[in-house]
Amino acid sequence: MSNVKKVFVEIANLLEENSNKKVSTILPQLMELMTAKSGGGSDIGKTFLKDENGEVFAIYCYYHKKWELLSECEYGSKKGTSTNLNTMCKEGVSNWTKQRRLAKKGKDELLTKVLDGEILQENLASAIEELEESTRIIVPREDGQGYDTAEEVSEVFANNINEEL
Repeated sequence: MSNVKKVFVEIANLLEENSNKKVSTILPQLMELMTAKSGGGSDIGKTFLKDENGEVFAIYCYYHKKWELLSECEYGSKKGTSTNLNTMCKEGVSNWTKQRRLAKKGKDELLTKVLDGEILQENLASAIEELEESTRIIVPREDGQGYDTAEEVSEVFANNINEEL
């Protein structure tokens, strides 16, 4: 399985786990894995919401996979995006960066161990895959903020506006 391209690993795993089943029984699962995800994975296909004045009030955080109100979460600026804001909140960027740095350090250490004979070269690919898995772990927001759907975040935003009036 170590020669499978990264984008096909989930499909290969599903096929391997269901090798004794007919294609028709696992086809829905395969189609779900193979269907293109639009808009960064949000429930509505876009990654930000604007109020009636055209101001962005919520962003779908690429890291946390949650809708976040800009009044509750800090976002850095980023030119070239449709909102001029980053696609991850500052806390998400920090966690993502730490995870990538630790994975890179871990890979360097693994290569050193292979060169020193502490790890067999045949085991390197699986060890690297374990490191990559650790970068896919989402560390929840410390303050617990975030909403699962655009409808939910819009309702909270509307309630906050009504309370201010």
